[in-house]
Amino acid sequence: MTTEHPEVLLVPKDVAQVSCNGGSGALGHPKVYLAFDDHDETVCGYCDRLFTKNNQVGAKPYKARGAA
Repeated sequence: MTTEHPEVLLVPKDVAQVSCNGGSGALGHPKVYLAFDDHDETVCGYCDRLFTKNNQVGAKPYKARGAA
């Protein structure tokens, strides 16, 4: 079974946590912090964005917004 994600973001291997606000406009949601907890992927519970440390076709680079 393949899970579809609206967006896949490539995260550097040394990152332990990312933040997600769903983007701007109608896709936005409250800012949440997601931990990798010794895994290579984590998914936002609001918008289903996939944050991955594994290079995948179509993945966009994750850009942290400000200091977490």
